[in-house]
Amino acid sequence: MAISFPSVCVPRVTMHSDASDVERVFNSIFGGDYVERVDVRETTDSKGLKFQVMFVHFKQDIPSNKWTEHFYQKLNKDTMVKVMTGFKEFYWKVYYNQSSKKVPHIMTPEEEVKIAAAKAEADAAKAEAVVETVEAVAEALAETTI
Repeated sequence: MAISFPSVCVPRVTMHSDASDVERVFNSIFGGDYVERVDVRETTDSKGLKFQVMFVHFKQDIPSNKWTEHFYQKLNKDTMVKVMTGFKEFYWKVYYNQSSKKVPHIMTPEEEVKIAAAKAEADAAKAEAVVETVEAVAEALAETTI
């Protein structure tokens, strides 16, 4: 019996690892050459730390064995699997890839409204941050004025 995995997402991989490391870990766990490719996206968190999001795409019809079955069942049941990387106590949280392909198209009125609303919300948040900063500076100046 063979298993067909959809692709999975590893949402946070340190910059010390690369696609070949991720491929090696999954192939080692499953006991064969089952990773078709790994897509990598670099990003930065709110603290300015760089990390990678990796999307692992598997070959079709992976042979069923103890580990592929366990991974498949746990991912379906719990929606997340912790995968030990083999380096100290480090592990990755692995989820089904929920992203959808972005297809070029003409923007719909609904998309236009959604984008405008998101921009307005972001602009309002920026304006609020500026006001808070100005108020803080004014307070600081008022306290230092003799």
